[in-house]
Amino acid sequence: MTYQIGLCDDEIYQIKVNGLFLKEIAAKNDMDLEYHGFSSGAQLKKYLRDKELDILFMDIDLGNESGIKIASQLSRQYPKMVISFVTGHREFMEEAFDIDAMGYLVKPYEINRMERVLRRSILQVMALKQSVKEPEITVIDENLKKKIICKNIIYIQRQQYKSVVVTPQREYCVYEPIKALYKRVGAGFLRVNQSEVVNMDYINTIENNIVMLKNGMQMLVGRTYRKDVMLRYFGAK
Repeated sequence: MTYQIGLCDDEIYQIKVNGLFLKEIAAKNDMDLEYHGFSSGAQLKKYLRDKELDILFMDIDLGNESGIKIASQLSRQYPKMVISFVTGHREFMEEAFDIDAMGYLVKPYEINRMERVLRRSILQVMALKQSVKEPEITVIDENLKKKIICKNIIYIQRQQYKSVVVTPQREYCVYEPIKALYKRVGAGFLRVNQSEVVNMDYINTIENNIVMLKNGMQMLVGRTYRKDVMLRYFGAK
């Protein structure tokens, strides 16, 4: 498989150096790697809405952004992504390992140190892909119970005494409160109002408290839910 690797650093030069390191490591060890550079947390989050990364090398000092705070959020949202930190500061090591960072590289570092962290990260990615089961929920399909994988759900909507689960193919009924469903679908979903839960992978944008989905549907963000929606989707403080 091709391992997708993210390099998030506000210094473009550092991204280029790490990219060269990765190319050399891949050639030496016959690894199939593809890397993507991001100069801000916002760029990284935008990329992850549509695509996946297996491994992330994250700078801690991203100008006005904290790499540790961003990584903490991403580790909950993307539990199969293995994160390591790249920084010029030794003093944040304890905070970094509080979120189960795989490695902590202090600039400047030699290529062999990055190689060791990368090797451990790949082993962890392989283990996670084998052990992590995708969240599922049980729905009613033509009077029969059926399990569907949560990542395939676009949104869930409460309708009177039932919840309607909408996928790209069709709609299903679930006789369970939307609050209970929200707890089970996983970290990739947002509760945007009392009646609707949406998969962040299917959000096109959020503007003026309106969630616009990729299929053209719009949802109003309820007043009670606005702070959480902004924090989790945009990473706002």
